[in-house]
Amino acid sequence: MKVIIKIKNQKLKVFAFFAIVFVALCSPSCSNFLDVVPDNVFQYQDLFSSQQQAYNALATLYYGIPNENRDYGPWTLGDEYANVVPSQDLVRHWMQGASIMRGNQSATSTLISVWTGGNWGYGCFWMYLRECNKFIQHVDNIPDMPAEGKADWKAQANFLKAYYLFWMVKMYGPILLPGDEVDESLGDNLFLSRCKVEDCFDEILRLIDEAIPYLKGRRDVQFLGQVDQVTAKAIKARVLLYRASPFFNGNSDYYSNFLDHNGEHFFSQTPDQEKWKAAAEAAQEALLACEQYGFRLYRFIGRPYEYDVSDWQSNPGRMQTLYDLRHRMVERWNDEIIWGVIRGTTSSIPDACCIRKPSTYGGPAPANEGRSWLQASYQMMERYYTENGLPLSEDRNVSANTLHNIVLTPSENSPEYAPMRGYIQPGVTTINMYLNREPRFYTDIGITSSYYRSHQVRIRLTNFAGTDGGYTAALHGTDVLCSGISVQKTVHPQSYMTNLQTMMLYPWPHMRMADIYLMKAEALNEYYGPSQEVYDAINAVRLRAGIPTVEESYTNTEWVTDAALNKHLTKEGLREIILHERSNELAFEFAHRFWDMQRWKRSVNEFSRPLYGWNYLGASAEAFFVQKNIQGRKWSITQCLWPIDNTEMIRNAQLIQNPGW
Repeated sequence: MKVIIKIKNQKLKVFAFFAIVFVALCSPSCSNFLDVVPDNVFQYQDLFSSQQQAYNALATLYYGIPNENRDYGPWTLGDEYANVVPSQDLVRHWMQGASIMRGNQSATSTLISVWTGGNWGYGCFWMYLRECNKFIQHVDNIPDMPAEGKADWKAQANFLKAYYLFWMVKMYGPILLPGDEVDESLGDNLFLSRCKVEDCFDEILRLIDEAIPYLKGRRDVQFLGQVDQVTAKAIKARVLLYRASPFFNGNSDYYSNFLDHNGEHFFSQTPDQEKWKAAAEAAQEALLACEQYGFRLYRFIGRPYEYDVSDWQSNPGRMQTLYDLRHRMVERWNDEIIWGVIRGTTSSIPDACCIRKPSTYGGPAPANEGRSWLQASYQMMERYYTENGLPLSEDRNVSANTLHNIVLTPSENSPEYAPMRGYIQPGVTTINMYLNREPRFYTDIGITSSYYRSHQVRIRLTNFAGTDGGYTAALHGTDVLCSGISVQKTVHPQSYMTNLQTMMLYPWPHMRMADIYLMKAEALNEYYGPSQEVYDAINAVRLRAGIPTVEESYTNTEWVTDAALNKHLTKEGLREIILHERSNELAFEFAHRFWDMQRWKRSVNEFSRPLYGWNYLGASAEAFFVQKNIQGRKWSITQCLWPIDNTEMIRNAQLIQNPGW
């Protein structure tokens, strides 16, 4: 079967590029993937009879990129998301990330498997690598394309090879390195041995370095989403950060007995501090490339929504920050999105997060639209800073004994309410824990007494049973906030939900500027220790978030506890600050926290505890604000590496299974 799409309108090409990829959703397995190109190797070359037809072949190479906007993808790895009520917890079996966190993976039932593919939209990466190699082999045959364009397309294919290999190393550790093979049987008969982790990183970096000179510096607007030099340099910085991190850099704690056929260690046993220097230099190079092409931390420019005009006029500075943060991820191709991907016509993560619209609100969206079955955990809610830019446990103005005390928010005309205007509702019931928090707390999640901006209206959340955002308020089976804490970061405020499918699409960020700033800070701190350059990188993100600088937060004795005073002056203390900042800034996207805990060998401790939430059945504050265990978690050293499916172990006798499986 051939899929050839002619695109006359250049403005539609960026969407059509990934729409071509979306066609492949109907072909989740390795064997069926070639349905989107000619049926056999003799016809494959027909795709290169013209530049337009070859463009379709290029599009298919991107399909293997992990589908971050789908509920069966990696988003729900970690402890940020909780899904559905307990009675339906295991029924939602397509939530593979959450299922993995509950210990439901095995060598006979692998989840989010990119080694074998074939489950819920995931294909095997060996097949994508082969397709990249075939593309490179044939691209020179295009008759109507200049050499510079061919070189760029080859470079995209090489970069994608590196990206697929990188994902496999994150998941499996030592992998196979098939090189430039194009044999059709390679996907099913890859009789190679696993390579040392360091050799895998070397190959990934080699491919990226070879690609960068031939990639276009930055894609024109109609081709956004295709890899360019800025993208490649940013991803290279991430690869080097992972290579330098303790999980991959001298991991004798976990893998001293994990040996290859020659009795040699798959993982390096001695840390190499110079790897942090390479990561810092790569992050700086990526930032310079971003600045050259006008990337910056997102700032909202425009008029506020009608429902916010009054609050904006009364509280302009804080409302500007709210809009900066509320749109930083969902504003389509904004100046902060370095690399993003749009797939198809719907995105199930924001669909699942979007709370049901109460019937009492106006606007174009019908009542009861939204799903409300993917929500924030208590742990993630707790993790956000206070208004002083400190964790709850490090702010001397916070008492652990009174956090859950029920209170009223300030009245609308009181001086205390002025800085809260637009963030929380006046004169409503809530708890101490929800007051005086950082702006991201109010823009990323939806809590009792806050506002939820979606469906083109501003919903006054209560979340108690029978109230706006709460259980039975808009009854739809088991689609309820079982934690009592909603997620709004992934939902565009103007999304118009229709039949649970249509919404404001935006590129799912595989890389944005805030991430690079924090990668730079982390790598510099690990190599050189605390410095003003490190502080400046963190503060770029913190100041946009509307919180004080690191130096101010950790030296102000009216804010910080004695135990945390000057925490930023030591490498260890600053490391904790940076990782916490990453958790807050990158929450709910790309499972950043999960991978950060993995690469720092903290996941076993962090993810072995249950997820908590409020009693969503409670119809009053007293009944609702009762902390409950809502979802079990099970994580061990064994689970830090994905199992290789037993079918692959049988097929290839050279394979050595990951420890514990």
